[in-house]
Amino acid sequence: MTKTPEPGIVNSDEHCIRVQDLVASYRRFLGSRPVLRGVTFGAGSGEITAVVGPNGAGKTTLFRVLLGFMRPDSGDCLVGGLPPAEYRRRHGIGYLPESAKLPRGWTGLDVLGRGADLAVGRRDRRSEYSLAQKRAALDRRSLAKEVGKCSNGTQRRLWLACALIGDPDVVVLDEPFAGLDPPARRALRHQMRAARARGAAVLLATHDLAETARLADRIVFLEGGCTKATKTLEPGDAVSVAGLEREFFGGSNDAVPGPLS
Repeated sequence: MTKTPEPGIVNSDEHCIRVQDLVASYRRFLGSRPVLRGVTFGAGSGEITAVVGPNGAGKTTLFRVLLGFMRPDSGDCLVGGLPPAEYRRRHGIGYLPESAKLPRGWTGLDVLGRGADLAVGRRDRRSEYSLAQKRAALDRRSLAKEVGKCSNGTQRRLWLACALIGDPDVVVLDEPFAGLDPPARRALRHQMRAARARGAAVLLATHDLAETARLADRIVFLEGGCTKATKTLEPGDAVSVAGLEREFFGGSNDAVPGPLS
């Protein structure tokens, strides 16, 4: 296991995410506000990489750059060897946002149908639409309900099902466990592991150290817009929430440890 910033070069496979010395700011009328001040890491295909850190560390901004929604000030960011916007245009990136706004009146069925329209060709649309409904694990009544009137957990299930349409090779999940009950968490873990097993690069931002301990092959710790540490986990490594708290957040030794499977 490692706990040192790495050069951002991991596997040489086609769908590797590479970030090196990334700096990004939000532009304002009277200047700019720097958010990312030097982020470096790599995430390989067939891995689950968890990005953790306190509020304001820059996790969501990092994802905006990785998705091609925001241009960095400096540094390098490549997805599958391409600039993020170009990769997304050519291959697509599965994305679950922390929050999203939809046109008024859209139902869950509308969301999944639109996701299938955008992600796959006409020939595959019906099968992917049906698969997305199964992945959402919601009954017909819930799918027919206006999304804005659904619970947060239901909305997360819908967005996750959309993110996985077409089995993208890169999946980016921003706080995927927020608002999910235990059965939905188990289903999400299963889907993330399935994406990893088929060779996808899965990247998630989360505050949930228990889920991080269960799932992550690689952990990137951000603080103040910088990469403060990384940890690579090998199969069989015993990881506890208390250990991660101490390592990344300086938690006390009074926390109760316990390996998680």
